[in-house]
Amino acid sequence: MAYTFATTLEEANEFLREHPAVLVFFSDESCNVGDALSPKLQDMLKEHFPEMNFLEINVQMLPEARGYYNVFVIPTVLGYFDGRETIRQARHISVPKLEKEIDRIYNIMFS
Repeated sequence: MAYTFATTLEEANEFLREHPAVLVFFSDESCNVGDALSPKLQDMLKEHFPEMNFLEINVQMLPEARGYYNVFVIPTVLGYFDGRETIRQARHISVPKLEKEIDRIYNIMFS
């Protein structure tokens, strides 16, 4: 699992192009939920989805990402497979539910 913290939209888009499976996590500095959720998501990927990569975008540092990715609440998680958004969860993110959604697509891609 690769972890990247994007500081520009170009970095984020390049990361999405280079990796076939990416979980994108949108956070900001005022979101305590995001501080607790990010490590849980990274652990989930390491344990269950080793071929999936993690991209974090702080919308306070990169405000244009909100409009570009249609992210209106924090935290938001997007799952990209082959460069296409296939999973979206926002605000009340359930790690077990997210794991099931990823598992369905991940097994098709990497089995």
